[in-house]
Amino acid sequence: MTQLLLDADCLLEILPNEWPILQNLYASKKNESTGYNLIQNYIEWAEKKLNLDVKCFSLDEDWRKDGTFIMIAKHRGNLENVYFNTLSKDLDRLMGLLFAFTTQTKTSIYFYGYGERLKPAVDDCIGKLAPKKFHESLKTAWYRASKELVATFSTEVPSGITLRKLEIKDAVTVNELWPHNGKETIKFVKHAIENDLTIAACDSNGRLIAWCLRLPLGSLGLLQVMSSQRRLGFGSLMVRVLSKKIAEQNLDVFAPVVTENTPSRRMFEKLGFEKIDEIYWTLEEY
Repeated sequence: MTQLLLDADCLLEILPNEWPILQNLYASKKNESTGYNLIQNYIEWAEKKLNLDVKCFSLDEDWRKDGTFIMIAKHRGNLENVYFNTLSKDLDRLMGLLFAFTTQTKTSIYFYGYGERLKPAVDDCIGKLAPKKFHESLKTAWYRASKELVATFSTEVPSGITLRKLEIKDAVTVNELWPHNGKETIKFVKHAIENDLTIAACDSNGRLIAWCLRLPLGSLGLLQVMSSQRRLGFGSLMVRVLSKKIAEQNLDVFAPVVTENTPSRRMFEKLGFEKIDEIYWTLEEY
């Protein structure tokens, strides 16, 4: 492939009122982790006027044909979540877009939840960014459950357990027990709690014992059960309840699960989720 090397000034902004056009290009590829559901989330947040620091770019007007885009979102301090995709089998334009952006940004980068098909574009970009250093990519299995399957899920709550939405007061606990927390991730957690779907379980004393949130990808995420309450089915309950809420929006349900997390993968597979891809998360050291 011929690598495109572009100046950042060449980038064309895809304005928020054009995001629905971009989203529709991915209507037949809803299994893509950084596609239809991701864009839908940001469209909804923009309509709510949440004051988000989010911009979307492409190389030129040809994005209307091949869907090549990069979306930059700041959810936590001096770190940019970088989402990207293309419908083209040739990754040249995407490589050029990633390189043009990463060479001009002055903040840290988090290549967020990209699929196996797009991995060569990230590898190529990182290989050219000699001064920048990145952590080893986190590999996760990308699971899917159809909305028809989710409709069959039982959401019966055990005696003595109550369900509620997560609240801002829960953010510190959620962040502290998140295995992938880090510098300023509390801001990301607070944003998710305030602006997206969440579910939490509390014991008879009102103490938080399990929870699950929806990630910007539109997928399940940050699933956690207090250590004293594990192996009692609360993780499965959180998945089933939040999956129902997502499916009510006429959407299939997706979830990234760390490849080595065998118990969690078994739980999703027992519920009927099917692994359809590998997706990656690559964080610049900062």
